[in-house]
Amino acid sequence: MKKVALVLLFFVLYGCSYNFVGQSNSLPGGIKRLFIANVVNFTTEPNLQVYLKKDLINTFDLDRRVIVANDENQADGVLEVEVTNYSVSPISYSSSGFASRYRCAVLVKLKLLNSEGKIIENKTLESYQDFNAQNGVDATEKARESVSENVLKDLSLKIRDALFVNF
Repeated sequence: MKKVALVLLFFVLYGCSYNFVGQSNSLPGGIKRLFIANVVNFTTEPNLQVYLKKDLINTFDLDRRVIVANDENQADGVLEVEVTNYSVSPISYSSSGFASRYRCAVLVKLKLLNSEGKIIENKTLESYQDFNAQNGVDATEKARESVSENVLKDLSLKIRDALFVNF
C-alpha cells in the first residue's frame, strides 16, 4: 500500500508541472505584456503593413496568453515585424501559354525584444497561398486581393505560433 501511495504522490507532484509544447503562458523571456510596433513594409505593395499589424493584434488578443499593450512603456516586450518580400507569380500555365494558377507569397522578418531592447527571438517566416486565374483581369485581381488577406492572416498565426513554441 505504501508503494502505491508513493507512486501516486510521485505522479501528482511531477504531473502538475507538465505543459504541452506551445502551451506556455508567456512569450520567451517571460514576456506577458506585448507591444506590437508598426509593421515596416519594404515592398511596393501598399497597405500590407496596416493589414498585418491589425491581424497580429487580433491574433494575440484572441490567444489571451499575453496582453497586447497599447503603449511600449507598459509592455514587457516589443514585437517588430518587417515585410521584406511580396510576390504574385504564375506557377502553372494553360495549353495556350497563359497563366492559369498563381502563388501569392509574403516573407517577413520578426524580432522579439525585451523591455531593455535585447533581442530574444529573431526569425524569418513565409506564408503563401495559390489561386486560380479568373476570366478577366478584374476577376483575377479580386482573387489576388482576397488571397493576400488570407496570407497575412495565416502569417500572423505563424508568427504567434513561432514565438510560443520557440523552435
